[in-house]
Amino acid sequence: MNDIFLLRIIYRDAVNLHKITSTVESVNGARIKRLDFRSKGKKFVGIIAFEVSRLIDFEHIMLLIRRNSNIYKVERVADMTICC
Repeated sequence: MNDIFLLRIIYRDAVNLHKITSTVESVNGARIKRLDFRSKGKKFVGIIAFEVSRLIDFEHIMLLIRRNSNIYKVERVADMTICC
């Protein structure tokens, strides 16, 4: 059974969204379900929903995204109604 996780990401406009999505998809078995990013001045704020089969994969994705120095904030979102 796969679990869907939501992350709220805030990053500078210098970061390519493709870099974030390819980071998520680089983890074996992870699939992006939904993206919702908006420009807020010089920053982008958004939610990314992705599906993974194991909790350790989620933690690995968080680690990979946080390594990017252009990311201001990454946090898990518990409200699943945002996704669907």
